[in-house]
Amino acid sequence: MEYRCRPPEPPLPPIRIERKNPEYARLLLADYAGKDGELTASTQYLYQHLITGQTHRQLAKDLIRISISEMHHMERLGKLIVLLGGNPLLRTCPVGGCSFWEGCYVSPTQEVTKFLEENIRGEKAAIANYRQRIRQIQDRYIQAVLERIIQEEEGHIEIFQKYLGHFQGEG
Repeated sequence: MEYRCRPPEPPLPPIRIERKNPEYARLLLADYAGKDGELTASTQYLYQHLITGQTHRQLAKDLIRISISEMHHMERLGKLIVLLGGNPLLRTCPVGGCSFWEGCYVSPTQEVTKFLEENIRGEKAAIANYRQRIRQIQDRYIQAVLERIIQEEEGHIEIFQKYLGHFQGEG
């Protein structure tokens, strides 16, 4: 069984902004390095790639591809954060203080169907967060980047759902 990540469709939107806005940078930090952010997703899928490499080789290959895709999302967000006047440290800064990313955000679940279900929930949460960010950030360039990331996250959901159907069918 082999499922591929969708290749990028049209060219990626350019990484640019209308103007500096540290508040927008602060908002994007949650998507960059928050509990449900790109760093967590990338690290989660890397972990899953490592634990499935001997038993489910094709799944492991797709997990590392998706992990790399999440790293690209993180890179795009980090570049936007810098342009907006922020600092892309691995932290979030909700009103009232900042906290750094923690390894405990990565789920230790090793059972394949359970972690695929978690991955689907995580991708859906990321999409909801990006949609909220699009409403909060009034910058057409940033919105275009976030819309593209949403499309890619939707592709990840499709892949995880196909694998989930496959593994549930085995049981």
